[in-house]
Amino acid sequence: CEAAGRGIDTDKTAATVNTGSLGIFHGMKSYFCQDKYGQIAPVYSISAGLDYPGVGPEHAYLHDIGRADYVAITDDEAVDAFEYLSRVEGVIPAIESAHAVAYAKKLAPTMSKDQIIVVTLSGRGDKDVAAIARYRGEQIFD
Repeated sequence: CEAAGRGIDTDKTAATVNTGSLGIFHGMKSYFCQDKYGQIAPVYSISAGLDYPGVGPEHAYLHDIGRADYVAITDDEAVDAFEYLSRVEGVIPAIESAHAVAYAKKLAPTMSKDQIIVVTLSGRGDKDVAAIARYRGEQIFD
């Protein structure tokens, strides 16, 4: 999944594969969010861990050969998934992992009952609770 921020049709996104173009940054050729002059563009995501203007060259290669799909997940979708997993399973995912949970929630209804989805969670979400609350317009103290 990619961090689509406010959406891939806005300038508030970090969905590099979906919106970026080939370029060179930090000495590597890959996909980057950049302007028409090749200058790195500002990116946005609720997730600090996904707020980066590029992807590693291995991801660019996997995308180019059709071996991997990179699905854009918005902040709204990730926050909904964060809250869903916390409420239903009692597991507070890191907001980065909540992007994958959001895609699993989208994918599951298209699958048969005997198919299985595995989502691995990394990090911990307790550090993201205050950010999620602020995103929802609530003020809590860390």
